[in-house]
Amino acid sequence: MSDSLSKIPIKITLIDRGEATGYLNRLTAPLTVGEILKTLPLNTRTSSAMGFVSIIVGIKRGTEKPVNQVKAGTIGYWPRGDAITIYPEDTRPYGPVNRIGVVEDGLDLFNGLRSGSRIIIEKV
Repeated sequence: MSDSLSKIPIKITLIDRGEATGYLNRLTAPLTVGEILKTLPLNTRTSSAMGFVSIIVGIKRGTEKPVNQVKAGTIGYWPRGDAITIYPEDTRPYGPVNRIGVVEDGLDLFNGLRSGSRIIIEKV
């Protein structure tokens, strides 16, 4: 599958903070990414924790090519929390996550983000 077919560009808007860009990658977790694409655009609130920001998504998927270590900028799906997770720094998550994408620009917007912040995730 070519990059143009496997990488779906997204825009992440943090209300009152700015916009970040990135992509969802069908190659790293095809079933999970497919389910998430059906839910877009998401307009919801964030929940912040030590080392990541999460967004409840409501797809209830299991693990798919899970990892236990992520790099800064990784967008993951955390099956245990049924949430999309964004990691602003290299992190060892609380449990296995499916890598579903990458934040390419604007990652600094997620540092110090408070729980309850409005976020919009949409395909570009």
